[in-house]
Amino acid sequence: MGTSVPLTRAERKYLLMVFLTLNEMGWTRLKRISEYANVKMPSAKQSLDSLAKKELIYYERRGAITLTAKGKMIAVQENENLQAVYKFFTEVMLINPEKAMDACWKIYFDMDEEVVTRFLQFAKFMNKCPSEKPIFIAHFKEYVTKGKLESKCPYLKQDTEKKSSGSEK
Repeated sequence: MGTSVPLTRAERKYLLMVFLTLNEMGWTRLKRISEYANVKMPSAKQSLDSLAKKELIYYERRGAITLTAKGKMIAVQENENLQAVYKFFTEVMLINPEKAMDACWKIYFDMDEEVVTRFLQFAKFMNKCPSEKPIFIAHFKEYVTKGKLESKCPYLKQDTEKKSSGSEK
């Protein structure tokens, strides 16, 4: 997603996992990353070796894993993108936070690059737009929580009036 270092989706994902599993001292371990990824350690090790070769992490066998400056820069951007999708899912789509995070990982790392890029643009726009959220967002929230739209939507009212006036003719 716009990095100067060509990375596969798996590498981007593992770089983000390294970032998210860093302890307060700024390092993590292979076991922690493999548990976070829910994969066996040899699978995680392959991706970490690749990231080390690309000089995005410092990683020695059985040692601590840390991010290089370049790796941290990319990981921070990946995290910002993932958080934008998460915020959109939880605040606009009203999805349960745990389910939303799971969906974020799947959408962000498994969908077509062009689709993800456009979705990110929309999510970031919705999250950062200084104007009020569009009225349809409020109506959607009402619809999700109540199962129906009780408030007066000027757009739905017009459709209803058109239908009733059309049937009278």
